[in-house]
Amino acid sequence: MKWYKLVFKQNQPIHIGSARWGVVNETEIFIPGWTMWGALTKTYNQYSNCKLSDNQELFETITCFYPSFDKMGNNILFPEYKNGLLYLREENLNEKEYSEDKFRYEFTDTFVSTAIVPGTRSAKDESLHEIEILLPQGKKENESLYWVGVLGINNDLPSFIKKGLNIYIGGDIKYGLGELQLHLDPELKNSDFLEGWNINSNGYLSFNNNKNIKQFLEFSPEIKFEGELKLLAEFDFTKNTPRVKKAGYFINIGSKINNKITNQSYKLVKGKFEKVGP
Repeated sequence: MKWYKLVFKQNQPIHIGSARWGVVNETEIFIPGWTMWGALTKTYNQYSNCKLSDNQELFETITCFYPSFDKMGNNILFPEYKNGLLYLREENLNEKEYSEDKFRYEFTDTFVSTAIVPGTRSAKDESLHEIEILLPQGKKENESLYWVGVLGINNDLPSFIKKGLNIYIGGDIKYGLGELQLHLDPELKNSDFLEGWNINSNGYLSFNNNKNIKQFLEFSPEIKFEGELKLLAEFDFTKNTPRVKKAGYFINIGSKINNKITNQSYKLVKGKFEKVGP
């Protein structure tokens, strides 16, 4: 399997569906692996004149994507739980970090949308909602956001995945949201980089205890951890009405695992380590 570090520059605000609080649609502060998988798969099928439902496994060995202010994709802000709160933190000597609240304060904004009743041009009842968006640049220092992740494929990288490629992710694309541009796509030669993402060269979990995980990890009762448990559902969007393909509980990104795990039992699939063995 060949591995590639993908670095995307954010050109437009993006909204990654997370939770809804009243009329507010909150965004995630990272890009889940399944979101990037969907965008790459859709773009590839359009490029190749294939059906939307084709090539579903081509890009599935992909990580979640995390923010960086470095156009080379270094000094990545990885998730980490501290005292029960989620942080994004660089793993280097500078150790720049943001609490989730601080990151939202500096890199998110909201806009209000509502449906209009034809004829009267008045707002439709109960249609008002507020969408939280991730900004391409910070409010204070105007630092551009880059998004960094890792892709593993069995063959050479498809020719359309090259510097300058534009893809669209997240919700409300019709409102002019979601454009990312591929800035860097080097093939990885150093396995140490993969280890930093909890992956071995074959796409399985590579992990020692007392570390923070950078991908979702399928929950099992024998795993001891500090962090958060989430119910994740995978949807099939190739139909007119999206349907749930599968759902399960996963240990959240940034959680700390406190015991040893049988690494070969977990395989990377769309930003999640899913159990494939006993």
